[in-house]
Amino acid sequence: MKINKNIFTMDSRWRDTQWYLRQGNLFRHTLNRFRWYWYPRLRYVARFPDHIDIEASSQCQLKCPMCFRHRLSISEGSMDFDLYRKLVDEAASFRIYSIKLSWRGEPLLNPRLPEMVAYAKDKGIREVAFLTNGERMTADLAQKLIDAGTDWITFSFDGLGSKYEEIRAPAKFDEAVERIRTMRQLRDKSKRTKPLIKVQTIWSAIQDNPGKYKNHWEPIVDKILFIPDKDFYSPVKHDPDYVCQYPWQRLTITWRGTVPLCIGDTNEKYLIGDATKQSLYDIWHSDAMKEVRRLHNARKRLDLTPCMECPEGRLETVTENGVIPKDMGNLRNV
Repeated sequence: MKINKNIFTMDSRWRDTQWYLRQGNLFRHTLNRFRWYWYPRLRYVARFPDHIDIEASSQCQLKCPMCFRHRLSISEGSMDFDLYRKLVDEAASFRIYSIKLSWRGEPLLNPRLPEMVAYAKDKGIREVAFLTNGERMTADLAQKLIDAGTDWITFSFDGLGSKYEEIRAPAKFDEAVERIRTMRQLRDKSKRTKPLIKVQTIWSAIQDNPGKYKNHWEPIVDKILFIPDKDFYSPVKHDPDYVCQYPWQRLTITWRGTVPLCIGDTNEKYLIGDATKQSLYDIWHSDAMKEVRRLHNARKRLDLTPCMECPEGRLETVTENGVIPKDMGNLRNV
């Protein structure tokens, strides 16, 4: 089982160490990382997941060409705050380590996002974070997210200059960079270390000059990542022995409260529960979830439609133009 096999850091080991130390909660964070990497490998089912993905909004204002959203057939909206409170209250009662307030949509489209962060932090959740395209980030919103206690934010930022604008239209490169720079400046002016700021790109957007991307972002952000391009539309050549980490790590809750198989089940083809009617604890230990784990252990995950369609279990880590070069220097899985 390869954990986080499709996320690569472009940073030096020193910058990665700084990132680790600046997260704080070092004992709990180190324990969480042990559980994250080893519970799936040991097939150990914890009393409660260490992490839940909560979909603050399923809406998105962009239409990026590589995004899986083009194949979605889902209703769109933002999570009701009462449902959110229910989820966070239960998660906090089990001392969950982290929640992420994003999945298929753009979380900044939920007008109560800073309030969502603050509520989870007030409940004692150690790591509250989200991914964003950043196009709706303003200085005022950035300050609210800083004040709420956001732990980290990943900005999806594919390429530089015209390549970024081609992928992320109608966003403009210079304006997008300035929004991230402004968040960094506001954070530093507030004399806070958080939110830690990441940028993440698809490989094909930087493959001609990855060093230029790295050098551009090093003075501005705390972590620089890339992920392989994923083809969500062609048949996947599967690794028959692949066992996914997710059934032993996390639960995903849609904005409506339904609980799909995992974050890869973007069209909700295999629902394992409904958090508006069930507790997360009961869903985590449900017969449906046990069956998912059994199929993975038996190397029969492809009996599950979402797994059959998921690019995570392919035979190799591929990009649009082939396998990522092995001579990329210090590139490592996170």
